[in-house]
Amino acid sequence: MFRKYSRQISAVVLCFFTWTSGGVFSIANAAQIEAKKAKLQQVEKKPEGSEERFAKATEEVEDILGDKKEDLQTKKGRLRTKKAEIEALDVEVRKQFAETEKKLKDAKLPPEILERHRKFVKHYDDNLAELKGNLDIIEKAKDKAEADTGMEKAHQHLEKTKAPSRHQKLDPNNLPHRQPKVIKREPRMKKEEFEKDLKKDKHAWKNQMRIMLASAGSTAGLLTPDDLAETIEVQLTPEIRAKALELGNNPVKIYEWVRNNIEFVPTWGSIQGAQMTMQTKQGNAFDTSSLLIALLRTAGIHARYVTGTVELPIEKIMNWAGGFSDPMAALDFMSSGGIPTKGLVANGKIVAARFEHVWVEAFIDYIPSRGAKHKQGQGDTWIRLDPSYKQYNYSQGIDIKTAVPFDAQSFLTQIQSGATINETQGYVTGVNSLLVQQTMQDYQTRVQNYIQQNYPNATVGDVLGKKEIVKKEYPYLLGTLPYRTAVKGATFAAVPDTLRHKLSFYVKKETVDITAYDPDAPLPTDTSLNISKNLAELAGKKITLSYSPATPQDEAVINSFLPTPHADGSPIQPSELPSQLPAYLINVKPELRIDGQVVATGAPVGLGGTNIFTITFSDPSYGASQITNYIDAGVYQAIGLNLGRISQEQLTALKSKLETTKTKLQNSDFSGMMKDDLVGDLLYTTALAYHAELGTMNYITARTMNVNAITVPSETIFATKLRVAMFFGIPRFVSTGGLNMDADYLMQVVKAKDGNNDTAKQYMLSSGMTSSALEHSVPEQLFSTPENQAQAISTVKALKIANDQGIPIYTINQQNVSALMPQLQLDQQTKEDISNAVNAGKVVTVSKTNINFNGWVGCGYIITNPETCAGAYMINGAMNGGLLQRAMVAELMHYLAIAAAAGDSGLEMYSVLYSSGELQKGFYCVLVGISKYEANKIVVDKLDTLWVRVSTEFLKKLSFALLGMQMKDYTTSKDLNNFVETIVNVIEELV
Repeated sequence: MFRKYSRQISAVVLCFFTWTSGGVFSIANAAQIEAKKAKLQQVEKKPEGSEERFAKATEEVEDILGDKKEDLQTKKGRLRTKKAEIEALDVEVRKQFAETEKKLKDAKLPPEILERHRKFVKHYDDNLAELKGNLDIIEKAKDKAEADTGMEKAHQHLEKTKAPSRHQKLDPNNLPHRQPKVIKREPRMKKEEFEKDLKKDKHAWKNQMRIMLASAGSTAGLLTPDDLAETIEVQLTPEIRAKALELGNNPVKIYEWVRNNIEFVPTWGSIQGAQMTMQTKQGNAFDTSSLLIALLRTAGIHARYVTGTVELPIEKIMNWAGGFSDPMAALDFMSSGGIPTKGLVANGKIVAARFEHVWVEAFIDYIPSRGAKHKQGQGDTWIRLDPSYKQYNYSQGIDIKTAVPFDAQSFLTQIQSGATINETQGYVTGVNSLLVQQTMQDYQTRVQNYIQQNYPNATVGDVLGKKEIVKKEYPYLLGTLPYRTAVKGATFAAVPDTLRHKLSFYVKKETVDITAYDPDAPLPTDTSLNISKNLAELAGKKITLSYSPATPQDEAVINSFLPTPHADGSPIQPSELPSQLPAYLINVKPELRIDGQVVATGAPVGLGGTNIFTITFSDPSYGASQITNYIDAGVYQAIGLNLGRISQEQLTALKSKLETTKTKLQNSDFSGMMKDDLVGDLLYTTALAYHAELGTMNYITARTMNVNAITVPSETIFATKLRVAMFFGIPRFVSTGGLNMDADYLMQVVKAKDGNNDTAKQYMLSSGMTSSALEHSVPEQLFSTPENQAQAISTVKALKIANDQGIPIYTINQQNVSALMPQLQLDQQTKEDISNAVNAGKVVTVSKTNINFNGWVGCGYIITNPETCAGAYMINGAMNGGLLQRAMVAELMHYLAIAAAAGDSGLEMYSVLYSSGELQKGFYCVLVGISKYEANKIVVDKLDTLWVRVSTEFLKKLSFALLGMQMKDYTTSKDLNNFVETIVNVIEELV
């Protein structure tokens, strides 16, 4: 029986591990959190207003009509009660309408706004009359047939006026946390094939033709301004200029610095550009070439890209790609990153590899000094330089798992004995979370004591092992490439568009027939927000999607609901701000900003209406991948990109910018300030911190598990949420609904160094669990104050809470889906997602019922691919992420939402909010949180971490990884294999 249900147990245990690993919870502060919990629960949920209750009542009528289990008389009774409730609420709603109309007139708003109000009231009157009429038919029906006719009529009416579903169905074959689908390509062996890349780019092709003429004997066009120009990738930023100057503008020193400091990443196509490559100190052949070209052009040296196919001995490939011990694993790793690669076989063994590559040519004063005494403007020879190819020295870390063994069998037996396993109904619950947490803390203490006693001066590199570039330094340029060139392909001054990674943003209205509500409405036109950028243009930049009033009239409506200055000059109090806004009176337009500048605007939509937001990643190797979300018009979203690594400079720059904004608010200085400087920065900082911490934990996990893992372009959205109350399909009002983290596109390329696919799968599961845990723990860390511990929810935390509340946890697959699906007491959309996933061969871990966590009612569920361990970590509403509830940070979130809706005018309100203390809390939280990341370099820069002294936080993560590995090595019982392997994956996730 234990073997049969071991996966259910392990799923719960693994959630405890990841939930605990987030950094907010520990045994030491458990009592403190429990003490605060009582205070937290004293925060009363704001009672619903009459309009919100009215909207809910109409929804409940539809639920009653759709209930097929109830008999006719019971339904009639419930509908009668609900009708009476609606009629009573109608009186209050009409009072609200009258008050709103008076407010609009007093504010002397344009006739257009009053007309919107009139049309909405008429829409309400007409639909309420129809609803009540249908309910009367049901009530007066003399028989079942007549009642059924009335109920069908009522149902059709409510369906017609129902708001469109915002639920985005999950694609079980493209789970958010996954590896790219590999499209293996063989390297090209003809120059003409490479030139096809250029022919699609007219500018690049003209440059190639000039080069071809020069090679044929003509000097015309040998040197062109393009070889010194800035491009999308080659931006001569102040940092690039400073580095070139530091290196004396000397081509020998410039080449050696790039070659000896930038770590190679086996991916294909331009991703980061020169500036971000210098910051992250890693990049593929395109990005590293871009950095070298930028530094050379800054020094006045003509430089260009070259593509071709080259050959290397397999031993060199294995070292270069990441220290592989298995030749096929190394080749698969490169081809999975998009590089066209082919193994060369002799006598039944792989002896070499042929692959496409990119390097640099620079016009150097080569004769006679070979570039050592280069004089600007006196170049005589195009010299080949490859800054990305290098070899590494790998050193093993401390063998702690042997020195600090762990009794895995005893631990597993204790877990088993304390859990409730119901074989008949197929569930597990009651796993002892305190035991799991205490076990991890005890083991961490043992590891810490061992290192302090035996390696008191250990660095992170000593513990994990080091990967160090074998530096090459010569007094001149060699002028040759360190490998055989099978074919030299194309040469170009700027990367062709076909070899660039791109990101597109598309925001359109939900396709709703508005004429059903307003026959006089004009026919819709396609004015969607639609823009595409190269990733190198976006590298390191803040991207936000927000909404502003569509017209001055809309802005006037918002302003009419905001408090006016006091006659006596006393400050406006936060309590004077409105708790909600009349959505039907306000139109807003979506705006996409890059570093605060609006770059695209979409069609106006009613506040609280539905927009469909699609992000598309385009990759030269993999093609296009789309992420689509249904969003409420009026939210504020920050899109955090991870193009491979989050640099220390990114977080430091964000912290500096937040401190500047804080100072300006303190001094009531609004010059040059926009809402994106406040709302956008707070949200973007959180999204970027998420990527930074996830990257670090993945890095340590990979090193511990002997796996190579690289992040390919990924995104996470951190955003405000709205609560929208609908009256017969049209938003009546909106209020704030908290914050949510949605990590819906996390892509990695993963290979075990020894080629063991099971290890790569274990890593993916571990990484997925980590990604879920951080969706609640990062916002909690950044938005908590010493007085108030913020609380958020995520998938793994929801499952942990469900277990603690005694709710059964099911693991559903194709063998048991028929028996277990009827047991789930969840909403229909969630059940449909689960059913679709299982039918597609996926495995789902889910609680039987919803949990209630500080007012949030819902469930968390995990969908995994058993073949790859790709996953989706969901909470209700098809959200692949976590939610920071409004109740936890109510006032701050409310003010941010109001400020965002008000647009960039009236910035004095920010000063009011800041002086009230609420925004001070927000800045305090985020600045303290960023300081933690800044102070602990292990979170943001893995190269620097090798030389950092080990910290308690690092030892905690390392201990969890070692604990998992020793459980795997120690246990041999076949009955426990599945259980152990799954737990191991997630314990290691803590790294």
